[in-house]
Amino acid sequence: MVTRSQPHIYTQVISCWNTSFLSFRALFNWLAPRHFVLAMVATPIMELIFFAFLGSNLGVEDARFFLLGGAMLAACTPSIAGGVMALTSERHFGTFEHILVSRRSRSYLLLMRAVPYSFMGIVASVLTLAGGMIALRVLLSPRHLIMFIALLFLGCLSSAFFGMALGVLGLVASNVFLLMNVAISTISIGAALVVPLSVLPKWVQVTSHVLPVRHVAQAVREMGSQDFKGAILWNAGSEVLVAAVWALVMLASFSRLESRMRREG
Repeated sequence: MVTRSQPHIYTQVISCWNTSFLSFRALFNWLAPRHFVLAMVATPIMELIFFAFLGSNLGVEDARFFLLGGAMLAACTPSIAGGVMALTSERHFGTFEHILVSRRSRSYLLLMRAVPYSFMGIVASVLTLAGGMIALRVLLSPRHLIMFIALLFLGCLSSAFFGMALGVLGLVASNVFLLMNVAISTISIGAALVVPLSVLPKWVQVTSHVLPVRHVAQAVREMGSQDFKGAILWNAGSEVLVAAVWALVMLASFSRLESRMRREG
């Protein structure tokens, strides 16, 4: 009797990455440069400038606070929206069954899908940050810029997994994109991207620990402070934990949905 050997883990990862990249090219609505710049860069820059001038004139925070917050918020939109589309668009185009019949590991296949959208979040954030620095005349040192991008990638990953968890909900519910917009607005406030964390109610400060980008935002605010190394390591680890939790939520939800679909035929 001839048995087919299981593919090596490295082979599975590479195969899932190739599939994820092809899926990203097919499903990401803003892949065309002009669409991406208008939706994911120009709009966040206008929001950044608005909050910066409003907050500065009201004495809430300085322009640097809103520059960093606006750039991080710009990263959330393609990451979360991409995560949602990574699953809901499969159903829309009638290709969701290909995921169900695939022999590849569900975990590798789904987790890898978050990576391209995370990179798009980085691209949107860097372009927004550049536009914001020019408009507000606030500059970041090269060292802080590198640290910002490295930390933000963790936030983009947690945002993409969060979006994919919403995407699983979108497989069985309608108007998931309305829920996605509400979620992004909630993150903009709860993760202290456009308002200082100290002005939020205590219950919001406590529950915000599960939100994507929340700990990255806190780490970014600590750049240049006296004990910034310890604060950055602590918050980076916390963001990795948040990303892992949302990844597990997404995988568990997808597994449960898949089991139900197979039972119901």
